[in-house]
Amino acid sequence: MEIIGIIIVLMALRTLIAQDRAERLLYLNVIGFAVSALIVLYIQTPFGAIMAISYFIASTLSSNAIAYSIGRVQKEILVK
Repeated sequence: MEIIGIIIVLMALRTLIAQDRAERLLYLNVIGFAVSALIVLYIQTPFGAIMAISYFIASTLSSNAIAYSIGRVQKEILVK
């Protein structure tokens, strides 16, 4: 659990330092994966696994929505 916590802190720092939006999105996605792993490791029951799966799916959908929105904005800027 400590290693995953260190990964979360490092990715949070890299997210703050990153200049590119796409790069930030990658770091935020890693944080989402790590948080779902922490949920499974901390709550070692079937309910913990269900919570981790739910969090993982929700974070994946939100990161995909953000990436899609950024892609559309960039395409609109290029077209104009």
